[in-house]
Amino acid sequence: MNEKAIHVLVADDDPTACLLMQAALGNQGFSVTTVDNGLAALSAFASTSFAIALLDIEMPGLDGYLVCRELRRQYGETLPIVLITGHDDRAASEAGFAAGASDFISKPINWSSLAERLHPLLAASQT
Repeated sequence: MNEKAIHVLVADDDPTACLLMQAALGNQGFSVTTVDNGLAALSAFASTSFAIALLDIEMPGLDGYLVCRELRRQYGETLPIVLITGHDDRAASEAGFAAGASDFISKPINWSSLAERLHPLLAASQT
């Protein structure tokens, strides 16, 4: 593959979810960095350039909503940010979009189509 890998940050306190993200995206042109909490996500963004962030909503310390708001404040509206949660209700998705999320994915995640779901967000961020 000659194309440069797309650098994605995954913030999730569930190690199994992180492994599944790496497996689902790693062979699809993504380079995946995982962290297990919100503070680590912000720290990773401060030291590395990421094309997209996938944030679990329920994490210790800073939750996904707070991390999303801070990333939006620091990096602007073009950074694709996807919030991921086990809650599949209107209030959770509204809170996610209010925090500045580009998209909202409810668990269980369809691992086989995850990369396809991220590509339009990445394309939109380039325009």
